[in-house]
Amino acid sequence: MWGSPIKGLTSDGNPINIIVLDSEGLQALDRDANHDNRIFTLIILLSSMLIFNSLGAITEDTIEQLGLICNLTKHVQIKSLEGNKVDEEFIRELFPHFYWILRDFSLKLVDKNGKELTNDEYLEESLHEVEGYTQEMYDKNQIRKLIKF
Repeated sequence: MWGSPIKGLTSDGNPINIIVLDSEGLQALDRDANHDNRIFTLIILLSSMLIFNSLGAITEDTIEQLGLICNLTKHVQIKSLEGNKVDEEFIRELFPHFYWILRDFSLKLVDKNGKELTNDEYLEESLHEVEGYTQEMYDKNQIRKLIKF
């Protein structure tokens, strides 16, 4: 965290303080998966907005890195006061808004047939389920479903 809080306004005009946190990236050479899990679990609990910054086009490796973030929710346990299951909408409100930034991206957005795609269509196309019945394909499709959630 750097500097002082930034003064801002909510959408209804109320003043707020904004604090910007920057964490290290995923899969650092001198760290293990548990280190990444602890860092990102803390970030998710502290943040109201999470920005995932990736380089270039969406690849399978990038989707797998996002899978790590999606799986971090397993480390956060939420219980209602009555011990009942907490509803999905309540959980959505607790977790930060997610934004995916693609840096240094100069690919022409077209589908397999050459039709131009919007940014949203490109993302949907990238997250289509992969075909196959192996455990690996199942795991890849689970990550895609979690990202779309």
